Amino acid sequence: SHDMCTCDRNFQGADCSLRTCPFGKAHVDTPRGDLDASLTIGDHNDIVLAGSTLYPYGITEGFPLMSDTAGTVIANTAHDYMECSNKGLCDRINGLCECLPGYDGAACQRASCPSKANSSTPGSGQGERSNTNFKVFNANSAFHGRAAEVVQRDQCSGHGTCMTIEQLAYLDHGNTYDLWDKDATM
Repeated sequence: SHDMCTCDRNFQGADCSLRTCPFGKAHVDTPRGDLDASLTIGDHNDIVLAGSTLYPYGITEGFPLMSDTAGTVIANTAHDYMECSNKGLCDRINGLCECLPGYDGAACQRASCPSKANSSTPGSGQGERSNTNFKVFNANSAFHGRAAEVVQRDQCSGHGTCMTIEQLAYLDHGNTYDLWDKDATM
């Protein structure tokens, strides 16, 4: 109790030298399982681990509650907030997500729109940062994804508009799309 660091916000590790990356709604995730070894999976509001540097407000074993477009609460859901939205790796030195090819944003929270100018965009197949250049984990990076500071350039080759699924639904006779990926699917 007299020889441990209490890390400032967005820092972690025994000596608080590691950064925490931005969180976003996970594109894919799995239940965390029985974190407290109680042989039961707790509810969505039963905090099992509190005060960790990665989850300062605590973490639960159950999926979060979500509701459908009719307002009905669904208890067994997914897409909880995860570091780099489970579509990137955290660079613990500078606190930036390195996104898998096909995803971008500070927390890798949205799909990328195709672009000829950015060779790491899916379908381009060009350049060393292309999504076809997937690498095996080498202790530095598991892939050559787009880092958070590399912005999407010339989306849709400059001849189209990159829109979210929520925007597309609205343009289709004012339909409403209000699911977890309304701002993530492009």
